[in-house]
Amino acid sequence: MIRTSLAAGAMFLALCGTASAADNAALKKCMDGANTTADMVSCNVKEAKVQDTRLNKAYKTALAAQKGARKQQLQDVQRLWIKYRDANCAFAGSVTGGTIDQVNGTGCVLDMTQTRAQELENLVGP
Repeated sequence: MIRTSLAAGAMFLALCGTASAADNAALKKCMDGANTTADMVSCNVKEAKVQDTRLNKAYKTALAAQKGARKQQLQDVQRLWIKYRDANCAFAGSVTGGTIDQVNGTGCVLDMTQTRAQELENLVGP
């Protein structure tokens, strides 16, 4: 029973960790060619760097658009978000004790970073 639950949980996290592949052509192409766990981790890390660059650009733009106390609020929120993302993804990346955890952890960082970049972009519009 416990093994079944762990296996189901690992599969769920694995699917969540790569869920953004459906919406991301570069990630999908990389994952389609990935034959090993290390290859999948590499795909996630590579795309997470792309999304981190996007996030940083969106953050700078959003920060510049804020006035008064909202500027400080955004800085505080972003610092808290980074701590949350890192803790959340460390947790997601330690479920089974197996190599799939690496895929889950890096996929979590990718997904959360991509989502946050979109949120920041939405603060100021196109």
